[in-house]
Amino acid sequence: MLTRLLIAAAVIAATGLFFLWWRRAPKVPRLDLADLGIIGPAIVQFTTPYCAPCKVIRPKLMASAEEIGVNYAQVNMDERPDVMQRYGVRTAPTIIVTEASGRVLGTWTSLPANGEIDEAARAAMRKASVGPA
Repeated sequence: MLTRLLIAAAVIAATGLFFLWWRRAPKVPRLDLADLGIIGPAIVQFTTPYCAPCKVIRPKLMASAEEIGVNYAQVNMDERPDVMQRYGVRTAPTIIVTEASGRVLGTWTSLPANGEIDEAARAAMRKASVGPA
């Protein structure tokens, strides 16, 4: 009985660790914005048609982009599996804020409540108004 309990606990723990690993934000240093049909600076949302959280956060991301003055773009992961593989995007939603050059300022796999995306988008706008470094 104790052996079965330990095995079940190990399976549950391994499943939880795998889930956390899968949901982590990818390490993307730069996006090829031209290849994605995006003009930066931008808030880019990687999504799928059946992603309910994506549909909920889309209006919030669009409103933030409009308020701050950056572009908003959606990349459908079902239509662009090559992009998913190239950038290591495994989960929807994945949200990336980029400078005009494509340099990534932040990556999230959910909408943070603390305004991090807005801060990153404002930083992208400041860098765009100053020009290339």
